[in-house]
Amino acid sequence: MPIVRNVPPLGDDDVVRLDAAENALLAPVRGNDVRRTLPRAYFVKKPARFTAKFVTGVVLIIVAWAVIALQPAWPVVVVAGAVAGLMFAYLVELQHECLHEHAFRSRVLNRLCGVIAGMFMFSSFWHYKHDHLRHHAFLGTPQNREFFNYRFRDLHRWYGLGFLLAALHPGRYVTTGRDMVLSLFGRPIPGVVRPLDTRKIHSEYWLLTMLLVAAVVYTAVTGDLFFVFAWWLPTLLVAEPAHFLIELPEHFGLNTQSDPNVLTNTRTIKGASSFAKWYTNYNNLHTAHHYHQGVPMAQVANLHILIADKVVPVETSYWRFYFKVFTGQVKYLDLDGTCMTR
Repeated sequence: MPIVRNVPPLGDDDVVRLDAAENALLAPVRGNDVRRTLPRAYFVKKPARFTAKFVTGVVLIIVAWAVIALQPAWPVVVVAGAVAGLMFAYLVELQHECLHEHAFRSRVLNRLCGVIAGMFMFSSFWHYKHDHLRHHAFLGTPQNREFFNYRFRDLHRWYGLGFLLAALHPGRYVTTGRDMVLSLFGRPIPGVVRPLDTRKIHSEYWLLTMLLVAAVVYTAVTGDLFFVFAWWLPTLLVAEPAHFLIELPEHFGLNTQSDPNVLTNTRTIKGASSFAKWYTNYNNLHTAHHYHQGVPMAQVANLHILIADKVVPVETSYWRFYFKVFTGQVKYLDLDGTCMTR
């Protein structure tokens, strides 16, 4: 089923505040709200740290692609493809950092790196930015929606097939293909109102379309299956499920549509390993991220310390959380139109 991204338009002042820092447009929270009085130290960006993470992801992809191009034994190709796919998903987490303007002080650099980071998974930087920042603004209200609108129903049923279908997320490519076609013909993108946003989204889908067409033409003309094993299969079979596993703990089983409190409608994984923190780009501290979206990911651990005693949905580890999902202990909350369910 196509994803409907239908959120009410925001005023010009609100749009400016979506990706701001100290004065960012924030989701509702109950209790004493001190977010507007956070010290400026919480908003310090660390471009060098981001650059190191971005370069690491890109280099690992280049190495994996080089290995695949050498056409070694099949087990080596499979491992290289898996590494590439994992890095595609990792880069989308860095794209998320860029769309919040957390990576660099320059908006141009944020968009440049964000566009590159999303290319492998066909994730338009500006479209993701448009929808995701509204997810932050509307979290806890009936208007809440997300860009990666995963199908989260029936994950514990059908002997794992429900979970597998949701993880592979074929519906996203139907919707993305639709948006690419709409962009080619200059048609409006569903849910996008401002002409400026539409133009930027169109330009990025044009780029993604041209890259895909070039790769398809190369494959058809030469008979070389490089892009099949280095790009398309890793994206479909590795990157998509990996990104699903990163996103799943954020709000699954929580009331994101009518609970106006980020401290209860968002989940924290407090016992994540060092690797998990790196790979998810501190997405394990998702409650802190939603508590104040203007705080850069480089500072989110410090913000978590400030609010740790107030956070309600907490899991000790990613594996513990996945086990609860598999066994049905954590289930989809049956709310009509809830975030990330179609």
